[in-house]
Amino acid sequence: MSTPPAPPARPAEPATSGEGIRPLVLIVEDEQPIAEALAYIIEEAGYTTLMAPHGRAGLALALEHQPALILSDLMMPQMGGRELIRQLHMALDSAAPPVVLMTAADVRFAQDAGAVDVLQKPFEITAVEVLLRRFLAPR
Repeated sequence: MSTPPAPPARPAEPATSGEGIRPLVLIVEDEQPIAEALAYIIEEAGYTTLMAPHGRAGLALALEHQPALILSDLMMPQMGGRELIRQLHMALDSAAPPVVLMTAADVRFAQDAGAVDVLQKPFEITAVEVLLRRFLAPR
């Protein structure tokens, strides 16, 4: 029995506003409600989002759109967060965007994957806002 195809990546609203270009945050998450909640929080904070349902789609979007920050689930089908980080560093070397891994599992395992930070699931809105302020220019 085969797995149904994942939904396509969803671009958010255009990356421009009256103030100019808004930094792009790529959300790589296989659980759609979590991805949509993150997109809402990030867009309300004044940033633009792209969403990918797994690491392989996330890698393609990252290479094409060069996001300022990536929030990625650690464990996903078709490519998890660890492999996403590895592939980004192979393709972009020092130009790779910072990746924050999200996990409900062992945080140390996520930290050892090369993430710049870890967002523990379930997360609070304020934790996401702190990450945005830490890694992106103030809005």
